[in-house]
Amino acid sequence: MALNDLLNLSHSKETVKMGMSEERLKDAVAEGRKIISFFRWYPDLFVDWLASLNPDNKFRFYYYQRVFLRAALRHKYVYAVYPRAYSKSFLAVLAKMVKAILYPNSHSFVTSGGKEQASGILAEKVDELCELIPALKNEIYEGRGKGTTKSKDYTKILFKNGSYIDNVAARETSRGKRRTDGTIEEVVGVDGTILNEVIIPRWWGLVA
Repeated sequence: MALNDLLNLSHSKETVKMGMSEERLKDAVAEGRKIISFFRWYPDLFVDWLASLNPDNKFRFYYYQRVFLRAALRHKYVYAVYPRAYSKSFLAVLAKMVKAILYPNSHSFVTSGGKEQASGILAEKVDELCELIPALKNEIYEGRGKGTTKSKDYTKILFKNGSYIDNVAARETSRGKRRTDGTIEEVVGVDGTILNEVIIPRWWGLVA
């Protein structure tokens, strides 16, 4: 089924109704579930669609990036070893953002050998992705108070549906914290004992 067919809930211009109401939203729930399920399995097509909303869109996936993104969203554990300039961090953060949007109230983390390093990676890649795909920025809550936070050693990206992505330290102080999934950047620089006893038992996700 074509992506356009999934998104088009009306069969003709004559049946299009303007505005929203609780009744119309309830009528669209069944189709909405199909669309969300489809995008959860094919996250790259979800990104294609978001990118297409920008009239000046120049974003294009390479084939290997599609494979990477699908693997990251479809499997509980993913371990990846790739060379420099493969766009590992770019794709890992994109996977976190897509999951945050498609799975409301998900709580994701990014960690690495140093807390500042993880914070820098997360903030930099989120900014880069929002510039390339402006529709992603529309999903991020940047209000005052408990909104998105970006600093030298801590970054938290809060989404409008209650999901968030933040960085955590690969140290004993992180013991007992709860997340639904996560990414371990530059895993070779993370202490093996901390990784196995503090991080992995409670969290699962993408290791890069």
